[in-house]
Amino acid sequence: MAWWNYVLIIYGIFCLYIGLLKPPFIWNLKKIEIMKKMFKGDLGVQILVLVFGVAALVLGIVL
Repeated sequence: MAWWNYVLIIYGIFCLYIGLLKPPFIWNLKKIEIMKKMFKGDLGVQILVLVFGVAALVLGIVL
């Protein structure tokens, strides 16, 4: 495995952690607040973060 596979796996786990648990120290960041307005609420941002997490995890494992 190349080093970037490990980076993708760690990034995927981190995204899944954020998407599932919504830790307040990350979920209340200004960037996330702007995304909440763009995607019309928490659920849209949560789904987006989870999709990115699963995609990064799958790419990290498969490649």
